[in-house]
Amino acid sequence: MKRGRDFPESDDALAGESDSGMDDASGLLSRLYRYQRAHHRALRMADYAYQQGEVKWAYKLLHCGEYLVFRDYFTVGKVRLHAADFCKKHLLCPLCAIRRAAKQVKAYLERLRAIKAAAPFLGLSLVTLTVKDGPDLGERFRHLAGSFRELQQARRSHLRGRGPFFELSKVDGAVGSYEFKRGSGSGLWHPHLHMVCLHGEPLDAGRLAADWRAITGDSWIVDVTPFHEGQDPAQGFLEVFKYALKFSSMELADNWEAFKELTGRRLVFSFGLFYGVDVPEGLADEELPDLLPFVEMVYRYLESGYSLAQVSSPIYPEASRQGAPRAAQKGVTLRFDGSTWNKKPKTY
Repeated sequence: MKRGRDFPESDDALAGESDSGMDDASGLLSRLYRYQRAHHRALRMADYAYQQGEVKWAYKLLHCGEYLVFRDYFTVGKVRLHAADFCKKHLLCPLCAIRRAAKQVKAYLERLRAIKAAAPFLGLSLVTLTVKDGPDLGERFRHLAGSFRELQQARRSHLRGRGPFFELSKVDGAVGSYEFKRGSGSGLWHPHLHMVCLHGEPLDAGRLAADWRAITGDSWIVDVTPFHEGQDPAQGFLEVFKYALKFSSMELADNWEAFKELTGRRLVFSFGLFYGVDVPEGLADEELPDLLPFVEMVYRYLESGYSLAQVSSPIYPEASRQGAPRAAQKGVTLRFDGSTWNKKPKTY
């Protein structure tokens, strides 16, 4: 199996992906470095999957992100990721995880801006709920998810006038996700959830902890961190969506176990004012307006990292639609995610 040289692995890559200026042309090199760290981890995971006899998954991980196609919109100084061969296995592949999470952060930030424009009085808090560590990941996840569903049902019942008050009843909307890692002290599985909550009244962490313990029977550790006026709410969404698994600190065997156990489970949830947000399924960047000219750049992953393999001549879409001839393209054509380019260098 193919492997690259060692790159430091990091879980902070999503912050760079979600920066409002992350598509500036000047940031392309740092973006490529984030992607090569992610792809290197995927290659290590591909080796592990191959050793387990999982050839299909090994193949998907091996080729995910092998080529990246960027469009440099040189007249406006923007560079967008146009296409790549994504495996879309975010529980195994950090590259797909950060691209998926970046889409989620953007979509929910847009919903938050719309909500705050209509209801500026609503406060925002990051809430964390945990359960006791345990050796069985599946059992601990079912305990966490089942307890949270019960807490949500208690909230709904109270809001409908059919049950007692629960602290979560103060929440007008929330979006969150489940996260899994090994406990630093216990070495056992430590599942928990993070959610960004909108609320009119401040949340009482003590009352929420009491409600949580009453439901779980064994867990009362919760955290409520309010966002102060002027604080960037993107930080809360980064915490919610960053990863379901801690790639940088997780052993490959644990990563594989979690993938097998959690695949197919719903790990992101929302309710109230955050319900129904449409998150694009594609992992490439959104295109800029059709009339902007661009240069297409293909990067290939080598042992030393991503290297520029091919650059097109400037492409002027408006002229192309009017029948102007485009530069000749030679070589082997590759197609995926709706994009076409040549693996061999072009001749113009």
